[in-house]
Amino acid sequence: MASIERAFEIVNKKVEAALTEQGFTAQNVTSADSGELVKLYKNETTAYSVIYFKDKKHMVMRSCDVADGEPDNEWKTIATWMFDPNCDTEKEAESIGNDFVDNVSTPVFKQVPKKKKKKKDSDDGNGDPVFFSKRLVAVFPELRDEIKEEQDYYEEFRAVTFTKEHIVPKVKALMASGDNDTIDKLADVLSGQYSYGDIDTRPLITIVILNSITDEKEKEAIRSNMSDELKKAWAAAEKYRGKKVKPAKAKKQSFMQKMMAQSIENQKTLNEGRF
Repeated sequence: MASIERAFEIVNKKVEAALTEQGFTAQNVTSADSGELVKLYKNETTAYSVIYFKDKKHMVMRSCDVADGEPDNEWKTIATWMFDPNCDTEKEAESIGNDFVDNVSTPVFKQVPKKKKKKKDSDDGNGDPVFFSKRLVAVFPELRDEIKEEQDYYEEFRAVTFTKEHIVPKVKALMASGDNDTIDKLADVLSGQYSYGDIDTRPLITIVILNSITDEKEKEAIRSNMSDELKKAWAAAEKYRGKKVKPAKAKKQSFMQKMMAQSIENQKTLNEGRF
């Protein structure tokens, strides 16, 4: 196991090295909240921060613009990882650091002429199926190579197929193992990514992954550390158990989107107490 201070140091050592090469400098900042650890990096136009939220056990990387030499604080989350110092080790911290470095080293985060940002619809999160799958590496490390292989061999990430073939079997094996610490970790990641996820990611979590769990004891085990939001969404999605989920087709509303729209409507009904 690794202390959170040590894990935070490992992650930031990697991030700082990558950002220094791009002209960023580390800033001397401290968080006013004792429940957070924070590190800030910036250049003339962009700021990055690495934050650890002790209550949620989340290691988060964010970015925002710099105006008049200071971050404008309109932060966008780039990556979120679960890190539990009670069971995770320096190896997991190294993986988080590597992922953060991958994110800030890709062309989308390098300096480009700024364009007016398009505001996302409120139902859209900031995590597509690839983003979501990468977050699950914190629970299933072997997914890292499988994701890379999927991206190398296919023009588009086959979200439903990849989830069924690579994620669901791992989830089933974990649930059967009775490893409650890792099950809690999975529930936490799924809860966070359901909140962050876009309209294609959310049904992957509820309809494909969670609906694959049929044993009542296993369902209760993962529910115990699940957010209320995801509990309600899963309850609404259970009516689709056993139905075939097809990959999206180009230029047509995908089956996933139709199912998600119905799931959202059912969730609203649940929230209003009509069930």
